Amino acid sequence: MMQIIFERTGGIMGRKVSVSLDLDEMPSDQSTTLRRLVDESDLFTLDEEPIKTSRPDEFIYTITITTKTIQQTVRASDTSLPESLRPLLNELLTHTG
Repeated sequence: MMQIIFERTGGIMGRKVSVSLDLDEMPSDQSTTLRRLVDESDLFTLDEEPIKTSRPDEFIYTITITTKTIQQTVRASDTSLPESLRPLLNELLTHTG
């Protein structure tokens, strides 16, 4: 069991985009890709809120991963986003429609 809740706020337009994904209900190729990207992101070892400061019109990203045994939320801005999260973030953005 793995669920992902992703939200992006901010930016010049201030438009919020979000998606909630239950990986058990997704096509296996998409689910496998997301699971791999979560593993490679080291998300479970990151601080919950690494944002120290943000710049005007910057995007703020919130990713919450829930499994049977753990829940982890990470918030980051464009400038504070760890590089390890970028591939996962890019994939999640494709699911926001």
